[in-house]
Amino acid sequence: MQKLRSWAAVLLLAVGSSLSPVVAAAVPSPTVIGPVPSQPPGSASRDYPWMSTLHKLAAVGYVEEEYFIEGTASRYNTAVPLGTNGAVVSSGHPYRTRILVRRPISPWKFNGTVLAEWQNVTAGYDLDAMWGASFEHVIRSGYAWVGISAQRVGVQGTPNGLKNWSATRYGSLDVTAGGTIVDDSLSYDIYAQALQALRHPTGVRPMGKLDVKRVMAIGASQSAGRLAVFVNALHPLIGDPVDAYLLFIGGARVRSDLSVPIFKLISETDVPVQMASRQPDTPLFRFWEVAGASHSGRRTVLNSRPLLARDGVAPTLGDCARPPYPRVPMQHVINAVYDHMVRWVREGVQPPSAPPIVTEGAVIQRDANGNALGGIRLAEFAVPTALNSGANTGAAFCILYGSYVPFEQSVIDQLYPTHGSYVVPVFNQAHDTVRDGYVVWQDALRTKHLAAHSIVGLGAPCSATCRAAQDLLEASYFYLYTSGHDDEFAHKVIGAIKAIARGEASGGQSQVIASRIARHLLNDYVEDVQRLKAKGRLSQVSANELVNGANAVLAALP
Repeated sequence: MQKLRSWAAVLLLAVGSSLSPVVAAAVPSPTVIGPVPSQPPGSASRDYPWMSTLHKLAAVGYVEEEYFIEGTASRYNTAVPLGTNGAVVSSGHPYRTRILVRRPISPWKFNGTVLAEWQNVTAGYDLDAMWGASFEHVIRSGYAWVGISAQRVGVQGTPNGLKNWSATRYGSLDVTAGGTIVDDSLSYDIYAQALQALRHPTGVRPMGKLDVKRVMAIGASQSAGRLAVFVNALHPLIGDPVDAYLLFIGGARVRSDLSVPIFKLISETDVPVQMASRQPDTPLFRFWEVAGASHSGRRTVLNSRPLLARDGVAPTLGDCARPPYPRVPMQHVINAVYDHMVRWVREGVQPPSAPPIVTEGAVIQRDANGNALGGIRLAEFAVPTALNSGANTGAAFCILYGSYVPFEQSVIDQLYPTHGSYVVPVFNQAHDTVRDGYVVWQDALRTKHLAAHSIVGLGAPCSATCRAAQDLLEASYFYLYTSGHDDEFAHKVIGAIKAIARGEASGGQSQVIASRIARHLLNDYVEDVQRLKAKGRLSQVSANELVNGANAVLAALP
């Protein structure tokens, strides 16, 4: 890392930088309290971590622990021109907040990198957006994930801030200096101190026996905006604990004179509002755009919906003009970004550049089917079976949800007259995205597997019942990952999807027989899910989601 920073400093001198050297302030390491004892998630007392994960982490050698951190924080003036540094306005403001740690138990499983997420509070509560998107890759690659509660809304907001949700557990938390500072101007120093507690703890060690080699500052949407302010105004002052930044689906244009890597990754939804923030790649900056992906996707729903129900919070609902949530797995790109950031920091290996989504002015250019041109094109998008768009309209947050409109069967039949005419280009595109560095091989393998077992090109239509089964398939991989039975259970759903589609194509007695096959497979699935839950290998929350999804398909069968 020092070698990379020194090299970057030489580069700045070579291009004639006139910046005066800035001596970074030593970021205090706060007092760490914990791990805080917890009741089982879902307990009536609410004496457990907010948004405690629904996954059985112990089964994969991970642990979830919550800590409180406290100290005094400084306020900073961050409203400064790009390329200049903020300044301390006042200091000595007391705070106490929480960090939520999900990490390997054993040092041998840890890859040395902490993904430190600035928790998103747009919905009025802490959301572990980036954990929900990529928890499988975090686990299989040995990362540690830490969620940091730095903002007033997440800690003290009404009605679902931590203190209001559980005064029993969180009554002592305060990020407003006793209500005297309510503009989140303490959040930057609080976040920096939380990072310092991970990197250089002075007492209780939130990372246990793990040897932390790298800390990546990550944030999604509003949190990416907060991190952009941190990068632009404060990194030279209090950014010492940070090795690299990831601004996901948000954040302003960033300064180009820093000595740490900065990655910006946005969805198609974000392109129109990010036009002014587009900037060229440099040895220490990358900007990627993913075509067909939405700002908020199905992964957020799969992660947060059951947790909100468990924790007694009503989700934000609304009718969108088009069906929401593209089926473009943007998490595959996030996973690749994490691995690139590690190599960037550890070895100085720069990630590849990526083509932007094609625009004319602020308008995204589209093909005859309405899908965007340019950008990173995942196989699920590049070999299309639907309109997958970052755009939508309607109530509440619909503009963030994107849209998914399956093609008519006649279009599918014309595009893919045989199964092979679909599978071969999917395989080729998946291979190319790995070769180009946009997807890791494990995710490409899943893409190929699903294409090979799909019904595309078989001349079998996919009705609403069939699509509900396809959603159950995605949910199965999500909720069953830590059980070790995700592939086994998914294949029962795949069998049901094929039976449903073939029955609908044939009609008559053939459809009756096909429905019986699907019903048998799904009833077995429900029994297996309940058996896993009884053995303690699947949480009640996850089991409920899977059983409810299967029962919905069963109820729709003829």
